[in-house]
Formats: sequence, structure tokens, C-alpha cells
Amino acid sequence: MAKKTDLRVKRTRKLINEAFLKFIQEKGFDAMTIQEIADEALINRATFYLHYDDKYDLLEKMSSDVIQELISVINPPFDQADQEVNIERLKGSVTNVYQCIQKHQMFYQVMFGKNGINGFRNNLEEVIRDKFDRHIKKVVKDPTQFQIPKDLLLHFISAAFVAVIQWWLNQVEKPTPEEMANQLSKLITQGPIRTAGFKIE
Repeated sequence: MAKKTDLRVKRTRKLINEAFLKFIQEKGFDAMTIQEIADEALINRATFYLHYDDKYDLLEKMSSDVIQELISVINPPFDQADQEVNIERLKGSVTNVYQCIQKHQMFYQVMFGKNGINGFRNNLEEVIRDKFDRHIKKVVKDPTQFQIPKDLLLHFISAAFVAVIQWWLNQVEKPTPEEMANQLSKLITQGPIRTAGFKIE
């Protein structure tokens, strides 16, 4: 009985989430109502309130779940022992990231869309910066080794990370997660100038 209840709860939340994303995409967060979400999800308002306090609670919980799942698969490829980049680990991490984005593709497309949530991109960049910052602190023995300010490096990484995700979402024929891993591993390790075919003198 417990399993049936769990499945029913998951199904109801899935329907609510899908309805929620549909109305953000169509009319924006502010314009939608709980009644519209309930009607679209084929539930009554009382059932909605069993799961969420209001649409703000729904937005917070849904965004938190999706972003935390993404953060959990980001595995910076820096080796603690010799401070080298492990290419296979890098490719594996990028593959996992794009598989996760692919899984929640509708969510990200809506959030980045014309009626998306204000501040979502900044929030996503912030949690990515924090993830890389915590990892760098673990593996970098000498903070003075940075050739540029660490804060600039972290902002560059997080901004590029999110921008490329947004680019991928906008592609009609999307590269596979594995293809993104191969391409981005070259871009990350060789830099944009070398990958564009230019020599550095």
C-alpha cells in the first residue's frame, strides 16, 4: 500500500510540475493561478495544497531539486595529489552534466525562456561558483599560484558553464552529452584560441 501511495504522490507532483512549467512558458509566473495549475493537472485545489503551500513554494522546491541534482553530478576534474586535470574524469563529468540537463530539459528551457523566472540564471551561476570554489580550496595547496584573481576565474567558469548550457538548449539538433564532453574537454584544456585554430606566439 505504501508503494502505491508513493507512486501516486510522485505522479501527482509530476502533473503539477508539468502544469506549472506550461503556464510559466505561456503566461509567466505572476499571471498564473493555483486554480489553473490544479485544473491542468486534473486535481482539485485541496490536493495541490497537500503538496505545496503556494506557487512560490512550488517554484522554490522544484528549482532546488533540479539544481541540486545538477550540482551533485558536477565533478571538477582537478586531481588533489598532483594538481593535474584528468581528461577522462573531465569527459565523464561533462557527460553527466548534459545527461542531467537532458533529463530536465523542459525545466531549463522554460526557466531560460522569455517568461522565465527573474534571477534564475544568476542563482544557477552562484551555486556553480560555490561548487568550484569549495573544490578548488580542497585541491589548491598554494593560493598564490593563480595567475589571475580566483574570483575572476570562478565567475568566468560559472558564466561560461551556464551560457553553454543555454546554447545547447537552443539547438534544434542537439549534440549528445558524449559529443559535448569531447568538444568541451578540448575547449577547456586548450582554450578558445587554440581550438579555433590559431597559434599562440
